[in-house]
Amino acid sequence: MQTKAALPMTLLAGKNTLPIIQAYFEFNHLKQLYRQGWLQHGIEPKYCESVAEHSFGVALLGLFLVDIYAIKIDKTKLVQMALIHDLGEVYAGDITPRDKVDQPEKYQLERNSLILILEKLPNCSYWIDLWEEYEQGNSPESQFLRQIDQLEMVCQASVYEHQELANLSEFFTSTKQVFQTPQLQSIFQALEKLRDNCDAISQQSQLNCQTICNDCTFHVKTESVIECIHPDELDVNCAVVSFCSSFQPREEIDSPCVTFGNDEE
Repeated sequence: MQTKAALPMTLLAGKNTLPIIQAYFEFNHLKQLYRQGWLQHGIEPKYCESVAEHSFGVALLGLFLVDIYAIKIDKTKLVQMALIHDLGEVYAGDITPRDKVDQPEKYQLERNSLILILEKLPNCSYWIDLWEEYEQGNSPESQFLRQIDQLEMVCQASVYEHQELANLSEFFTSTKQVFQTPQLQSIFQALEKLRDNCDAISQQSQLNCQTICNDCTFHVKTESVIECIHPDELDVNCAVVSFCSSFQPREEIDSPCVTFGNDEE
């Protein structure tokens, strides 16, 4: 299980402190714990989100979508559930299908972890019951949130693909049938459309081509970004291309384009 750092709770060994501080040092580990699925699909650790970042995204999406679509559920309960739905991963870790852990075992590992964190806090039975409700998916809030959990994952996959960090088509394929509400289906379809547009642009930009920009000639490839003072005069994708070593100015005149240094000098 890859993490940014060891479990912060280990830093309190031999120290007496308040239960809420102990609990914080425990759930702070969700900030250290990478979402393992991204790492397994080629996202480098420096770009990989943490479990805490995912939970934050789920809570915000749920909060806003309830209002946007006037969904008749308990919004406070939904956000509370979103914030704790992965709390059991503090000690259990972020178990993915590649770990080949069956669902009953995964459930028990995460539940034991949750109890270990919450048993020192007041009202712990409420939070355990809320987590159980999410796991069982037996209420309108839990059923909606389980879809939001998947939607947030697909949104993050879209971000990574736009950043050109990996091809994450598997995440789109695996979640296609998850969304039961028309509103969430429409969001998923919009993300797929974004992906199709991004693929089309990427395929076009990967062709080595010659782009004419007023007084300069560029032989371009798509490995970095350049900017032009007058992008309206550039061919499509000219604002998101790079020049290769064969770049030569057409003539030695004052050019309206940005001047680039030679990497070989």
